[in-house]
Amino acid sequence: MGRLVWPLALVVTFFVGWTAAGVARKGPSAAPEVDHLQETVSRLQQQVGALQARLRARENLDVLRQSGATAQPGAPSRSYAGARVPPTDPSVAAAVTEGRTAEGSLARRGELRGDRPSSPPGSRGTLAPAPTVEAALERFYRYLEATNEPQGRERWQRMRELIDDLRGMGDVGAQALMQVLAAGSDSDERRAAARLLGTLQVPQALPLLRDIMEKEDDVLLRRAAASGLRQLQTPEAVPVMERILANSAEDRLVRLSAAYGLAESGRPLGVTGLAQIFDESGADGRGREIAFRALASLKDERPLPFMRQLVNSEAEPAYRLRAIRYLTAQGDRQALAALQVVMQSRTEQPSIRDAAAQAYRAISGSR
Repeated sequence: MGRLVWPLALVVTFFVGWTAAGVARKGPSAAPEVDHLQETVSRLQQQVGALQARLRARENLDVLRQSGATAQPGAPSRSYAGARVPPTDPSVAAAVTEGRTAEGSLARRGELRGDRPSSPPGSRGTLAPAPTVEAALERFYRYLEATNEPQGRERWQRMRELIDDLRGMGDVGAQALMQVLAAGSDSDERRAAARLLGTLQVPQALPLLRDIMEKEDDVLLRRAAASGLRQLQTPEAVPVMERILANSAEDRLVRLSAAYGLAESGRPLGVTGLAQIFDESGADGRGREIAFRALASLKDERPLPFMRQLVNSEAEPAYRLRAIRYLTAQGDRQALAALQVVMQSRTEQPSIRDAAAQAYRAISGSR
């Protein structure tokens, strides 16, 4: 990786300098061309920074793997910043070793997290360096590497810690993610950045996510952008999601994210959209489970008409059982008639019939 990235970074850096020199020689009559070149220079500079950050993250991961392979059993672990952690600390399982000296590790920790180093009471102390975009990019690329690791508790915990790092960096972390989304040349990077911008609920990302929905053809990137839009939970994102849901030619999973976001925002259109996607996915099952879980996660009266209809439908028994439980949890008395039909059906499966009878008794208060 390093042998490929560093030469590429050098080539791009050279082109940046050459282009910048060309911009400086342009006169006022070439203003449009100058603006275009300046935009190119800015984009290339961002790409160079991203390449360097990804290389540092990969090198740190290699150090982690090497240190993990040579670690002695029972030896105390170190966190990603190099600070020693007691063996009983729950974060030991997800600790990431950088293989630096204690002083360098503490300095790096201050750069990445923006923490104030502890100092004795009464001492003046010194402020840790403010977080930088470069440090945020490194955290992002570590997150990207972690997503490719084998499933497990350590992977999940490491990813959560990296997300918390980016969240703690505030605007700097958001700026780094938007830089990757806007100027990244790798689709994996851009998809991860789109999802993280939603996870961190960065409202400034709305124009970038909207542009992807309007201009990009990559369906996987569009799905990631739609997921990010859903999680923003801002009033400005609502019209964008409404347009996505209204487009019947749009990818189903993209529309599903938009419908879920609208439902979470209190828009009835979102609940209707989720129910429609559940029905249309009956043939191939794509998105069916997600649509049902989205409806069930609302935990209020809005999905009740859908759940009542599902009880007496030809849907898979597992969904019908879950619908019966939802109606029971909501105490929906309007469902009693539908439940009674199921209870009295001679052709109904015993498990469904018994569940309907239990729900009927619970809701009606009868024994």
